[in-house]
Amino acid sequence: MKNSVYYFLSILILGIFAFAPAASAGNYGVDKPVTMTWVAGGVGGGWYVQAGGIARMIAESEPNLILKVVPGGGVVNPVRVSKGKDDIGWGITFVDKMALKGLAPVYKKPNPDVRSLGGIFGIYHIHVLGAADQGVTDMQQLADMVKAGKKIRVAAPMKGTSDLPLMNTILGFYGISLDDIKKAGGKVFHAVYSDMVNLYKDKHVDFVFTHLGLPGAAVTEMTVSRDSSLISLSDACLDHLSNELGTLSRDTGRSFIPKGTYKGQDMDIPTVVSAGELIINKDVPDNVAYAIIKIICDKKEELYKINPANKNFLPETGWKNVALPLHPGAVTYYKEAGVMP
Repeated sequence: MKNSVYYFLSILILGIFAFAPAASAGNYGVDKPVTMTWVAGGVGGGWYVQAGGIARMIAESEPNLILKVVPGGGVVNPVRVSKGKDDIGWGITFVDKMALKGLAPVYKKPNPDVRSLGGIFGIYHIHVLGAADQGVTDMQQLADMVKAGKKIRVAAPMKGTSDLPLMNTILGFYGISLDDIKKAGGKVFHAVYSDMVNLYKDKHVDFVFTHLGLPGAAVTEMTVSRDSSLISLSDACLDHLSNELGTLSRDTGRSFIPKGTYKGQDMDIPTVVSAGELIINKDVPDNVAYAIIKIICDKKEELYKINPANKNFLPETGWKNVALPLHPGAVTYYKEAGVMP
């Protein structure tokens, strides 16, 4: 009798497993294992950790997608992805646009094979800070000072960084350059942000050009040390940078530094804002690109828990806020989701 019962139970259990659906973390259309590399930032840094968290989320949702995070940086990432050395990576909109076009002095030739999956993954604001005793509140006033031959002293980003050509493009829109400042008898100090703080606090410079997330620790320290004014940029300048370099357009509602961000700032300050985007090589199969962005959008709440910067990503507008052409797989997803015309 016991043997009959055991036999019956065995058949029952086998039947249950035979007719149960195969275990699956999600149906994302990747039927064969795919291993890819994701070029991020320095090991242990914000970008590196952020990518690692998203890579784990993707693997848990689609076990056939394995993403290995490798170190990189904003300037090299679009080059590596375009050349196929890495499959996907973090990018910054204006840097990616310069890489795609091969704009000097950062790039010597175009990088045509890099595409985007979506944005925004973090935002970064141009800060033009001036000592209050200079009486400058908008960039046109600063440009007029230089054109009139007045000596001004500024701290600017280091040569060789992506921030410097961004700042040069802004100055060029107003008809001036760092060389013009020097020709007028002024001084230009190329410095890292920590050194900028000391230059400003010690009154070696009266104006500082930076590109930071909010609130920028360096700017906070500078505004505490001296009475200061954030210098606004015109709508025309914001539109020019958006068209030329892919910085965020004004219709995103993000192109300003909100009032109260820094000491003594009692109004919103219009400025150029760049954004982080997820970039990918154009030859990554469409179904793989589709799966990656679909998982990211499907798991939005989990994505936001990984890193606060991810909260800037909204699936409804992810296709809009990019500087590069979208990968066809991403286009298919956004259109199927009904968010892209």
